[in-house]
Amino acid sequence: MEEKTVFLKVEEQNLASSMGSGSLDVLATPAVVALMEYAASSLANEILDNPEFTTVGTAISIQHTSPTPLGADVTATARLVKQDGRSFEFEVSAADQMGQIARGTHTRVSVKAKKFQEKANCKFMRYKYVLFDLDGTISRSAEGIRASLEYAVNELGVPMPDLSDYTLYIGPPLIDTFKNLVGLDDERAEIGSHLYRSYYNKRGKLLNSAYDGVEQLLKKLKTNGCKLAVCTSKYEPFAEEIIELLNLRGYFDAICGSTIDGSRKDKRDLIPYAVEELGGSFERDMKQTVMLGDTWFDARGAKECGVDFIGVEYGYGDVEAMRNEGALVFAKTPEGVAELLL
Repeated sequence: MEEKTVFLKVEEQNLASSMGSGSLDVLATPAVVALMEYAASSLANEILDNPEFTTVGTAISIQHTSPTPLGADVTATARLVKQDGRSFEFEVSAADQMGQIARGTHTRVSVKAKKFQEKANCKFMRYKYVLFDLDGTISRSAEGIRASLEYAVNELGVPMPDLSDYTLYIGPPLIDTFKNLVGLDDERAEIGSHLYRSYYNKRGKLLNSAYDGVEQLLKKLKTNGCKLAVCTSKYEPFAEEIIELLNLRGYFDAICGSTIDGSRKDKRDLIPYAVEELGGSFERDMKQTVMLGDTWFDARGAKECGVDFIGVEYGYGDVEAMRNEGALVFAKTPEGVAELLL
């Protein structure tokens, strides 16, 4: 059978005191256990011999047979006793100069290294509040948004901008789209926004459909006790209507969107608002909050608010643009989001 041995010099005095042993002459158990686990993981990864995979511990049972004095040289050995596909079972032991100090068993299973790291980055177990962008994250909405924008521009009688790049106008606040993309001043941008909303309210909102897998994701998150909110720069009444049209209202505890006067339009304003609407305190609960979105506007808002962010690759945004705003974790599908969070 394959075997692996690793070494550790016992010199961290706080290890003993952290276990409440009352004496700095005794090694705390966690250091020995960690060394045996490291021997097993090193051996398992050598057996795999594939950098795309790593192993994670699923069970460990250790019996400490004697204490170890500070200054001792400890060796830990892992011996493979069984391999069943992705699962590895090891006998592990540790010894110092005086002989064996611990023995036991350890089980590990192989997983994709990148996916495991992404899941570790998410740290879902602390998330109580999960906030969803709407366009490009929950809903396929490009057709209705583009039609509404074209209507408003035509009514204003100004040149039609190139609308082939959805990232330029799906994600930003509406007023900013008319200023930056269409090139209007504040007054004309307000008129354009009003024209857009009038068309969207009649026709554009009907051109929405939920991405495949989104409802299943919402159901799983609710089952696991999360509080869910839509957190969108879209005008809040429109967001409410769209979620109703998609038959998803029952999954959300709050629908949070922009105000018509523009006082709440950016994600940096919407994220704290959403947490409060869910019954939380943003200052207290920001570390229990994660934002899901498909654009750099979402990623920037999460960064500005100090909350975690998961970028979805199936929407209208650009992954590199999200990375440039500090995004680290991505999912290709709603099912991929579930894998990261559950």
